[in-house]
Amino acid sequence: MRRGFRHIRDHLNHHGLARVRLEQDRHEPTLVAEIRALLPGRLGAHCLDLRLADGRLTLFLDSTAWLMRARFLAGEILASLKSYHVEAVGFQIRLPEHESSGRAAVSRRVRLSETAARHLLEAAEHQRDPRLSEALRRLARHGARTTPEGRTD
Repeated sequence: MRRGFRHIRDHLNHHGLARVRLEQDRHEPTLVAEIRALLPGRLGAHCLDLRLADGRLTLFLDSTAWLMRARFLAGEILASLKSYHVEAVGFQIRLPEHESSGRAAVSRRVRLSETAARHLLEAAEHQRDPRLSEALRRLARHGARTTPEGRTD
């Protein structure tokens, strides 16, 4: 007689380490939300993710400015998370998903305004150093381009 199919989760629940990891994964979203709510000030809004393992909490923040602020608040963070048995706290930078995609960064090309380009060309004309003058002209070429219809692209 053939047994029916069982979900892989049922098989993994019989394995000790896998069962523990599955249990952690079930509780992780709740834990992340609870810890974010306990972070001081607006730090929770800039915390993209966190990991809690062996009494060490690692916060993944969206910028170096918030990382520096979090370092100054490390004592306060540890005090507010005593009930979670956090003994140490660490910080890392992680860029938000939408900003880290290479394709999006390539497609955005920053251009200077026409006014900025004119100022750069004017500054290039008044330079004694020919290399600096040429560098300013090259930079001015990144200015907004005017189409024949009079629109800037």
